Amino acid sequence: METFLIPLLTGLFGWLLIWLLAKSLFFPVHPIKIGEFSWKSSLPNLIHQIPFELLIPKDADSDASFKAMQPLMEEKLDFFFTHTIKDKLPMMSMFIGDKTVAQLKVVFLAELASIFPELIGQYTQNAKMNMITSLATEMSDKLAPIVMKAVKPIQWVAFILGLGWGSVMMCLLHSI
Repeated sequence: METFLIPLLTGLFGWLLIWLLAKSLFFPVHPIKIGEFSWKSSLPNLIHQIPFELLIPKDADSDASFKAMQPLMEEKLDFFFTHTIKDKLPMMSMFIGDKTVAQLKVVFLAELASIFPELIGQYTQNAKMNMITSLATEMSDKLAPIVMKAVKPIQWVAFILGLGWGSVMMCLLHSI
């Protein structure tokens, strides 16, 4: 019986160790404080290390991006000046002709071109913070089962390695 106990216990220890490592990513959801000691999930720390800038490039070529969107913006501004203003401000639409609409579009597009890089930078920063918050709070409940399922093969490998290591130790103890 003792011959199988040490290898079995080392195998279980390896399996449990991998389980605890994976579980520590998600538990505890709210930090546990006991005096000076504080224990919290390591998932938020890991999420803050993810380079989200690779997903949403912050320093994209804003001129090229703006020029690619310019036809859509011109179309939307044209619709705004010709239809929306007529519907919302009928008195003002009487004073706006085609020449004024063309001049307003040029001014608006120039202003949009100047604020576009700042707008994209702010959007990127907000998207990053939203992803971090979402992953750390809402997604952790969904990620936990996926990670635990993905860790199962590693747990079995750790069990088998522990079983092998325990067997080697048992053989060495019996040979002494």
